[in-house]
Amino acid sequence: MKDEIWMRTWDEGHPRFSADLHRGLVWLVKSFRRIGARIIGRATHAEPIRSSAPQRDAA
Repeated sequence: MKDEIWMRTWDEGHPRFSADLHRGLVWLVKSFRRIGARIIGRATHAEPIRSSAPQRDAA
C-alpha cells in the first residue's frame, strides 16, 4: 500500500518536478553562456601579453 501511495504522489508531482528541473537547467546554461561571452569579449579586446624574457636572435 505504501508503494502505491508513493507512486501516485510521484505521478502527480512529476510534471512540476520536470518543469522545475528544466527551468533550472536552462537558467544554468544561459548563465554559463553569458559568463563565457564576457570572458571571450575581454580576451579579444585585451592587449597581447608580452614576455619579459629577453628575445633571442633567430640568425
